[in-house]
Amino acid sequence: MENNNDEQPKKKGLSKGIIAIIIAVIVLAGGGAAAFFLTASTPKATYFQAEKNSIEQLQDFMETRYEDEYNWYEQSMENPVSQNVSLGLNLEGLETQGLIDPQMSAMISNAELAFNTETDMENKQTYGEVSLNVAGMNLDGITGYVEGSDLYTELPFLEEVLMISDEDIGSVLAEMDPYMFTGNEQLGIEELMFENDGSLLTEEEKEYIQDEYLMFIYDELPDDSFESENEDVEVNGDSISAEKITMNLSEEEFKSVITSVLEKMKGDEKFQEILQNQFERTAAAPLEDPEVIQQQIDEVLAEFDSSIDQGIEAVESFQFPDGIQSTLWVSDDKVVQRDFSISLAPEGEEPVPFSLSGGQLFNDDQIYFDHTITMGNEDMEISIGLDGDFQGTGDTVTDNANLNFVLDDGYMPFEITGTYTGDESLDGSTRNFDRQLQFTVDNDTINLGWTGDSTYDGDQMSSNNNIALDFPGYIDNVSMDINSEGAVIDAVEGVDTSNVVDLGSMSAEELQQYFEGDFNSQLEQWLMQFGL
Repeated sequence: MENNNDEQPKKKGLSKGIIAIIIAVIVLAGGGAAAFFLTASTPKATYFQAEKNSIEQLQDFMETRYEDEYNWYEQSMENPVSQNVSLGLNLEGLETQGLIDPQMSAMISNAELAFNTETDMENKQTYGEVSLNVAGMNLDGITGYVEGSDLYTELPFLEEVLMISDEDIGSVLAEMDPYMFTGNEQLGIEELMFENDGSLLTEEEKEYIQDEYLMFIYDELPDDSFESENEDVEVNGDSISAEKITMNLSEEEFKSVITSVLEKMKGDEKFQEILQNQFERTAAAPLEDPEVIQQQIDEVLAEFDSSIDQGIEAVESFQFPDGIQSTLWVSDDKVVQRDFSISLAPEGEEPVPFSLSGGQLFNDDQIYFDHTITMGNEDMEISIGLDGDFQGTGDTVTDNANLNFVLDDGYMPFEITGTYTGDESLDGSTRNFDRQLQFTVDNDTINLGWTGDSTYDGDQMSSNNNIALDFPGYIDNVSMDINSEGAVIDAVEGVDTSNVVDLGSMSAEELQQYFEGDFNSQLEQWLMQFGL
């Protein structure tokens, strides 16, 4: 068979919608106006400062309520920690509905799967062991250890430890199948295990975008587009004396702001560098060839200026016939009610209206909101109602939230409703909780319950959880128990590396000889104890 390594791999993982990527990067930098710190008292400044304060209040509420959980997370990022997790299933509900054999149900329901892990994020080390107890048999001794980009595996039947480095994975795969792999593929073990902290932007990148773009957008918005007056507003049954701030942007003003931002991005090498970093962090998939990914990134960035020009042309022809109307009612320097509307459509199409309205009260011990989103026209309209009341950051917590989604096409409306209730009590460092989630679609209701307790006490933690699923008429009494214990430790133990087989150093012939020889022989001897 002819080698096809010279064929160009198909492009994947990157979108040419660079304008959408730019918007995503700006949002990641701080959530729009939430990045501003403004001290001026103009209506425009008050408008954005109130949004910023509201978001910060929401963050403070969650961090105060779950302070022990946040502290444990920070400890796990800064110190070596161990975690022992056991998992068990109860499938009785499937048995009564005839969906599973009773003997199989009993066997699985009495089985236990356990994970024991040790992780040191700063030194890029993690160790994991898996064991399974089922039908009286205990299968253990399956372990994995990662140090940097090196992966080690212990199996219960092997005397030796298997090892491979991330940079060798591609060459091993190419030895096995040179038509599928180039030899440069990697899993990205180090990045996946130790560098994914949930933040796609560095602090330096966030600061640059906030200073250069978010503040630029703020300055571009005309001061005279903001008006202020005093007005009482009713929120959650209370009359509140508020400052009503209205922002009216005409279609021309809105387009001008967008165009100015896009023009600013042209020639901004620092911004393009940030975009490139985003591609590098998110575009690569496991077993991708880094050279192919880099080629795709280079192609996208080479089209950057032309994509910006296309975006400017698209903005000029796009329709925003009513501009933007946005009103905030502000009290105690936070938003208590909002009303936002816009209509938009590509050139030649009927504009589609979009609106968001509702009230909210954010303070130290309560988060209340009641918002409605609508979009569409006479042919099809979507309405989303979302309300909630989360009370308590101390010893007692009560939460409830409701979702109502309706799609009306004039013939057969489709509706989804959802409710959430939560009750929690804190006794010292132990939290007891009962959280219930319910969804109803076309008169069918699914219930999901999460009950248990958790304790976060200094350098130790424990948690007992029961997750139950109830789908009347189909599934009931199906649940899963998840129990865990964690502690800060001195160091990750790792594995004994005195007898290592380095798979990455082997040729295809050597790999075949090893797996058909020593590996297969030890596996067969081990299976004999189970009568296999």
